[in-house]
Amino acid sequence: MLIVIGFFIGSLVMSLGTSAAKESMEYIKDQKGGDPEQQLDIFLSDEGEWNQKDTENIVERISEFGEIQLLSLESRKLDQYGDTFPVVPVLFYEEENWHIPLVSGKYFSTKDMEEKKIILGKSIAEKHKIQLGDQLEMAGVSFTVIGIGGRSTRETSWEHAIYMPWKSYRDLYGDFFLKEKNAVSIRLKSGKDQFEQVSKEFTEMANLKGIQLIYKEVNDVDSSSLRNTLVITTVSTVLIYTIAIINIVYLMLYWVMERRREIGIFKAIGANNRYIAKVIVLELLLMSVIGGSLAVLMQYLMMILFSGPLIKAGISIQVSWLNLFSALGVSLFFGMISSISPIIKVIRLDPIHVIHLK
Repeated sequence: MLIVIGFFIGSLVMSLGTSAAKESMEYIKDQKGGDPEQQLDIFLSDEGEWNQKDTENIVERISEFGEIQLLSLESRKLDQYGDTFPVVPVLFYEEENWHIPLVSGKYFSTKDMEEKKIILGKSIAEKHKIQLGDQLEMAGVSFTVIGIGGRSTRETSWEHAIYMPWKSYRDLYGDFFLKEKNAVSIRLKSGKDQFEQVSKEFTEMANLKGIQLIYKEVNDVDSSSLRNTLVITTVSTVLIYTIAIINIVYLMLYWVMERRREIGIFKAIGANNRYIAKVIVLELLLMSVIGGSLAVLMQYLMMILFSGPLIKAGISIQVSWLNLFSALGVSLFFGMISSISPIIKVIRLDPIHVIHLK
């Protein structure tokens, strides 16, 4: 029992650390919003009297380099509920490797760029009990909800906005550029290198149309939190398993000494050292599997019972197959190491001597 508890504690630390590392990776990826090396923040502003159509053309030409999202536009109303929310128009001609995370549903396809479809933030959907496939009206036009944006494990910026195809937004709100405080921010999600190659000509073309175009690189995200999580998890797991191995070895040696007459009899009737060593290894591996499995089960129960408070606290202990593989893998590895000393002790036992011991 004590041996199983040792494997259980070590596996639980490993599994929780795996969840923390996985969440850190997702958080960093979310903060980057894709590959920051290929992203740009582009700003358009009025250089006098800009024209709505010219500005639309500039936006659509920028989208030829990669997916764009128009940010900082005016909030728009959901007709059925009377609430206003930020709306982010999206435009691309080729589907990207990364898109905003989704709790459920799917992201836009190239075909959806021509459709009346929207992706709703998780907070908006939860507040008004909106589900996938529901029809929502904006400015009298009906849209189908195809995705719920955000993360189920924590709050994100995406869950407070509505995403819709650029064409739908443009058709719905007309001369919105002329009403948006004469400035708009665009996030180019990819294609930075290609854009920069023609940026001078692009800027000059915009200036001729009364539009000031400036851009800057997207800052990378500090990934030290992930490294810290991995280091803490590794160090904690190794320390706990080191203590567990010492205790397990002593317990197994005690187990060998308690059963030395039995082992001696086995040897006397023909059981070789290899067979007895195999029995010891199998027993230890079985206990390590039980301890590792109980650890993952315990984490799963914690996830179910305390999901609400944990999410509010920004703590994720989501269980996946990765947790099972990491917990069992490490537990089995240290189980094998723990079996070395008892096996050596068994091999050195003299069957004639131990049989005559009282």
